[in-house]
Amino acid sequence: MRQVLLAASLLLTSSSVFAEVRFVLDEAYPPYMTKSDGEPAGILTDIVRAAAARMETNEHLRVDALPWPRAVKLTEVGRAQGLVGAYYQPEARPWIQAYSEPLLIEQVGIYCRKGVASPDWSYPTDYKGLIFGNNSSFETPGHQFFTMVDAGDITLEEALTTEQNLMKVDLGRVDCYVQERLVAEKVIRDSQLDSVDFISIASEERSMVAYPKAWEGPGAKAFIKAFDAAIVEMKQDGTIEKIIAGHTAN
Repeated sequence: MRQVLLAASLLLTSSSVFAEVRFVLDEAYPPYMTKSDGEPAGILTDIVRAAAARMETNEHLRVDALPWPRAVKLTEVGRAQGLVGAYYQPEARPWIQAYSEPLLIEQVGIYCRKGVASPDWSYPTDYKGLIFGNNSSFETPGHQFFTMVDAGDITLEEALTTEQNLMKVDLGRVDCYVQERLVAEKVIRDSQLDSVDFISIASEERSMVAYPKAWEGPGAKAFIKAFDAAIVEMKQDGTIEKIIAGHTAN
C-alpha cells in the first residue's frame, strides 16, 4: 500500500511539474504560420518558441499547426489554451478572455482583379455589390465588412487557403480578397498571378495569442503574465526583429 501511495504521489508531482499548455496556429499562412516536414514553422512559431524558452514556469508549451477553422474551434472549447496569430475581434470571438502582448503588427491589404477597384475607394463601403473571397473562419476583413455581408451588400465565398482565394481572384471567380500583405504577396509572386492588383491598406492589426475563457485559474494567469514578459523582452533586445528578418530576407 505504501508503494502505491508513493507512486501516486510521484505521478501527481510529475503532472504538476510537466503540465502542458497547448497553443494552436494555422498550418497554411506562410511566412507567419505553416508546416515544414509535418512540424509547425514560420515567424509566429519561432517567436512563441523563443518566448517559451525564456519563461520560468512549470508548464511545457506544445505548439500544433492545424487548419485554421479547427484551431479556432479547439481554442473556443478549451482543448487548446492559446490561439496564435489572432487579431482583436471581440464581436466575432466573445469566448476570448484575454490577449497577449502583440507579437508583431500585420498590414492587411485589399487585392482585386485588374480593373475592378480603385485605390481611392473607401473600404468596405465602396465595394458594395462585389464578390469577395475569404479564408474559412478568418475575421481579417473586419466587423463592418461582415455586417455588409449579412446585409447582402457583399457576396462572400470562402476557401481554406490564401493561395486558393488569390487563384480565384486571378481567374475572375471572385472580385476581391482581403489578406495580410506579406502572406498575399508571397503567393502572388510565387504563383505569378498577373491579374491580381494590390488596391490599398484595409487596416493594421496586432497579431496576438488569444486565450479562451475556458482556461482559468492561477496557473493560467501566471503563464499569461510570464509569456507577456518574455515577448516584451524579445522586442527590446531585437529578437523578434531578427526572427522576422530571417524569414523575409531574399
